[in-house]
Amino acid sequence: MLYCPNQKEEDLLYACKQHLTGEALKDAFVFTYDRMRRHGGAWHLEQQLLFPHYLFLESKDEGKLAEELKRYSPVLPVLESGGKLIRVEPEEEKLLRMLCGEGHHSQMSRGYIRDGQTVVTEGPLRGRENLIRRIDRHKRIARVGMPSAGRFWEMQVGLEIVSKS
Repeated sequence: MLYCPNQKEEDLLYACKQHLTGEALKDAFVFTYDRMRRHGGAWHLEQQLLFPHYLFLESKDEGKLAEELKRYSPVLPVLESGGKLIRVEPEEEKLLRMLCGEGHHSQMSRGYIRDGQTVVTEGPLRGRENLIRRIDRHKRIARVGMPSAGRFWEMQVGLEIVSKS
């Protein structure tokens, strides 16, 4: 994962795919999620970045990736502007793959609340209700906690609660 402050993730993604070799870079992508937004008097489904300012770089050789990022720093000026390469731990990767799948996109989840308990009936949060830290029913989003070795991430994903009893 590459933290890139003040960068346009899509531009940097394109530059990485253009300049880094297949030995250093297996895949480069950003994670997205569906969420509902209300405008014009109606609800619309739209995609948002799951981790703004982060670009995910998949590599079999971390050293080679770091070396090429430094070599191409004139074209990829992210490291000079405070960007850092951060390792994604195996348990973090497993959770991201469960929530976002191979397409690196988290679909909208739906569910209900009964007797104070959240039950997700469809979507990537189904069966993973224990990860939900907070629900904003008005904005139709849930904050999901991702504990890992030495750090705690919280991310926002789409969750529509259709009823509460």
